[in-house]
Amino acid sequence: MKHSNTKNTSATPNALSRRRFLQTAATATAAVAFGTPFISRAWAAAGAKSPYKNLVSANRKVRVACIGIGGRGYSNLSGIIDAGGEIAALCDVHFERGSRAFYGHPNVPRYRDFRQMLEEMDGKIDAVSVSTPDHMHFPATLMAIERGKHVYVEKPLTHTIGEARILKAAAQKHGIVSQMGNQGHAKEGTRLTKEWIDAGVIGTVREIHSWTNRPGVPGRRPIWPQDVPWPTKDTEKTRYALSPDTLDWNLWLGVAPVRPYTHNLAPFDWRGFWDYGCGALGDMGCHIMDAAYWALDLNGDCKVTADAEGGSVVCGPKASTITYEFPARGSRAPVKYVWYDGGRKPAAPKELGDDGKLSTGGTLYYGDKGIMYSPSDYSESVKLLPESKMKEFTKRPARTIRRIPKANQYREWLDAIQGGAHAPGSNIVDHAAGLTEFVSLGNLALRTGKPIQWDATRAVCTGMPEAQILINKNYRVY
Repeated sequence: MKHSNTKNTSATPNALSRRRFLQTAATATAAVAFGTPFISRAWAAAGAKSPYKNLVSANRKVRVACIGIGGRGYSNLSGIIDAGGEIAALCDVHFERGSRAFYGHPNVPRYRDFRQMLEEMDGKIDAVSVSTPDHMHFPATLMAIERGKHVYVEKPLTHTIGEARILKAAAQKHGIVSQMGNQGHAKEGTRLTKEWIDAGVIGTVREIHSWTNRPGVPGRRPIWPQDVPWPTKDTEKTRYALSPDTLDWNLWLGVAPVRPYTHNLAPFDWRGFWDYGCGALGDMGCHIMDAAYWALDLNGDCKVTADAEGGSVVCGPKASTITYEFPARGSRAPVKYVWYDGGRKPAAPKELGDDGKLSTGGTLYYGDKGIMYSPSDYSESVKLLPESKMKEFTKRPARTIRRIPKANQYREWLDAIQGGAHAPGSNIVDHAAGLTEFVSLGNLALRTGKPIQWDATRAVCTGMPEAQILINKNYRVY
């Protein structure tokens, strides 16, 4: 069993790979930041061959290396195993955090540094799962893709819009199978939402409202902290605090700026700090806004305005309301989409009934012929309002979108790697990069503190050069 347990990793196994990563990122940014067109990964012709490369025979299991194996990473590891994948290597910067996975797979090579793992295990793995904090999704995923490995990446796909565009170009160039971990995309409610909107069940949709309880609601302990000062060694420890003795802090920081160790970031409370996370919107937007983004094709130029309570250059706000405004696009009517977090919610429609109480997280769709309501974070279901209208809704639109057996996004990904006839629904090229860009626009408005006018072709906020560092950030060589 290989056991890479080097504590001092200031000198990595291949210094050239770090430099090449920075060069690749810069080159790819120049190539795709100005709206390079992409070819769809979908193929529907009967008997058509898979367009992907490096496919795996259906006669053996897909060998997966897992980067990040605690918390959500462990859930992804377990989901891959249950779907029929084989775990071939494990990597985590905190061996204590990864101990459950290590003990469950005692003969699998283990690493702290994903770069060393990808180099040494290159010929022994087919695919990689990435379940790190947001700021490390991009470097780990890009390195895997450039080695021809298929990738499963937690949401949001990337930390910035520029990174999302780079991964989209890389995934297409190298022909890999990809899937983002917004599991609701495989669920029935997401498909019904698109089918019903396409069929005009509630007429033309002109307004949408989505909300979440992240990062917390007033009067309750937050799910994670936002609108707080930068933590120091004297800050009270949270329930998630890790021991620095078993954590490689340099590797955890990765491409982020150097900062002294603090116990209140890894493994969970990093989400609200801009150097590492994408706040409430970045965490939950790729789930809750997914169905609407897909159904209404919310790409292209738009205006985004944010109203926030608190927040700073280092940390997200306590609560925010973010409004996206899309102009008419071809046959599509203008759309206003409003996001709420931190306990804020839209007004409950009278059609909701006497209770009039909205769910903890969900979405309301307002069409000129009615209202649809999805009362969950992951779009498990959708219904018409009021309830009487749903009961009368017996003649349903035809199903036009294939269903995923057991809504299993891991099996969907593995099937495509083994030459299946369908691309994963939330693959990088067709869906995940665009969804991540759409969600990230809200954070641009939050962090600049000004309304932004997004020019999708040039990937710039018109008249706001100061926003560019948030679109294409700098990286630390570590």
